[in-house]
Amino acid sequence: MNNKYKVVIIGCGVAGMTAALYLNRAGIDCVILEKSMPGGQIVDNGNIMNFPSYESISGSDLALKMLKQITDLGVPVKHEEVIDIKVDKEKKVITSKGEYICDYVIIATGRKPKLLGVKGEDELRTKGISYCAVCDGSLYKDKNVVVVGASDAAFEGAIYLSKLASSVTVLYRNEFRAKAYLQEIIKKIDNISFVRGEVASFSKDDKITIKTKDDKNIITDGVFIYIGQVPNANFASELNILDDKGYIKTDNNLMTSIDGIYAIGDSLNKNDYQIVIAMGEAARVALEISRKV
Repeated sequence: MNNKYKVVIIGCGVAGMTAALYLNRAGIDCVILEKSMPGGQIVDNGNIMNFPSYESISGSDLALKMLKQITDLGVPVKHEEVIDIKVDKEKKVITSKGEYICDYVIIATGRKPKLLGVKGEDELRTKGISYCAVCDGSLYKDKNVVVVGASDAAFEGAIYLSKLASSVTVLYRNEFRAKAYLQEIIKKIDNISFVRGEVASFSKDDKITIKTKDDKNIITDGVFIYIGQVPNANFASELNILDDKGYIKTDNNLMTSIDGIYAIGDSLNKNDYQIVIAMGEAARVALEISRKV
């Protein structure tokens, strides 16, 4: 097995694949390491309507098109989980299956859904509680569901579910945080309603009971939780490049405090998390590396 590359890219989402595309076009050998499904979180998206050149495209379709493009160019994509990075004269990326030696590392590991951390959540995960409407929405056709949260992702999930479920209740804690256009859309959908409250616990008999902190009981067939994200960067905890929320810290050129280690996409703490922004960051870093090689 070839375990030496000029660049190791950690993460096969849109940012990682864009970086690989630019590096490949510059004649720089690279490998992508991905612990789960290529595509990252966009695989969970229904219709993406703000990606240039497509009026509408599903996240899974866009991910597959990008993956085909880079693999057709010969970029290797390895199904391996990164567990550590060692820095010396060369950099060593240690995975669950082996080690990779490189000069540059691009971290593009994104984020994952945040858990509520209340009683009953762990026990009912995959048994009525989900974090992905696109993945599991079809299980609740003509049933009643609750979406917990009021972010962009929560409203997008509720809109998607409204086309499948008989009713969707959005349970929100304080105020709507979704963008104005999503609020306008969701308020016009007849089978979506809103309840203010904070989840205290979940239990299940025939259906799921959500108990709120103000003693409401909401009975439903399924729950979809959208309360935020946490970064996938624990493997870099020993490098002293994470902020207090676990996001990766970089300079204006997207390089960490360690020369040659960059971070792009949703692993960064920033104001906006958009596909085109992550892709732009990836292009910037790949071009920066190509000037140094």
